[in-house]
Amino acid sequence: MTVLTRFKRAVGRRLELQAVRKHRSRLGRHLAPRYSEHLEACRAAFAAAPAIAPEIAGKAREFDAKGFTSLWTPENQKLASAMLDRIRGEEARGVQIWDDVGRYRDEIFTTFPEIEQLFRGALGAFLTAVYRAHFKLFFGVLYKSERIADAPIGSQLWHTDGGPGTCINVMIYLKDVRPEDGAMECLPWDASLAIYEKELCSGEVERRLRSAAARGESERDVKCGLYLDEILRSYRTRVEQPHGKAGLIVPFRNNILHKGGYPQAGRDRYVCVFHVYPSATATPFERYRNMGIAKVASYPKDPAADF
Repeated sequence: MTVLTRFKRAVGRRLELQAVRKHRSRLGRHLAPRYSEHLEACRAAFAAAPAIAPEIAGKAREFDAKGFTSLWTPENQKLASAMLDRIRGEEARGVQIWDDVGRYRDEIFTTFPEIEQLFRGALGAFLTAVYRAHFKLFFGVLYKSERIADAPIGSQLWHTDGGPGTCINVMIYLKDVRPEDGAMECLPWDASLAIYEKELCSGEVERRLRSAAARGESERDVKCGLYLDEILRSYRTRVEQPHGKAGLIVPFRNNILHKGGYPQAGRDRYVCVFHVYPSATATPFERYRNMGIAKVASYPKDPAADF
């Protein structure tokens, strides 16, 4: 490799890191700006925001600072428990409602009217406070997590989703959740960013990838291993694991490092996960009631698309 090639690669890595910092996204410096620009357009089109309760405003500030937060209300507990009662009723009747990865078989917005009530309540107020704009739902899924493997895999390992920085992942627990139930663990944005900087600029990942390729290991496994090593080495005390009563909501930026869903033997976790984006118009709840919010892609290619 020539000196010029090394220089170009180093510059490219630095530019990518700047884009990660600015847009809070791993999409890259060419794609990520479109989503940030759309957020600003949504804010410009937003009328005067309604008054926001102090506790919701405080949660929005915490989210901006760390990249995640948690909130709970008695009303959300009631709605979550109603959903869980229906699910457990189906399970008791022997209905096959889970696929081979533990995902609920049916589209959930049209199945559970409680979801609309959740987004019209404190959760919707929170999202509006964070975006300072309307919001829309790209997709929603429902999972049941159980200990089915001897070691964590996939999203049970430290990872980043890699989507647009304007995406807010919203996790809603349908039953009381404790660490032993596989409650999600989060690493604040500043610590996640420091690890990304090492990943992009140190060359260690490239060395690990070359070695792993010779052993037939996947790129994802290599990166998850790097994240775990760095967290254990330098950020163990920064990890947070929100937990609490049924109805607990954990909104988080999809590009913070996070993991969850690997409960202890005999424990389980019921959780809804939504991907939310800013919108220039009010949330189209009527459309969701008619068409649902099934997952069709990891993220929208056009941030201004109607969904």
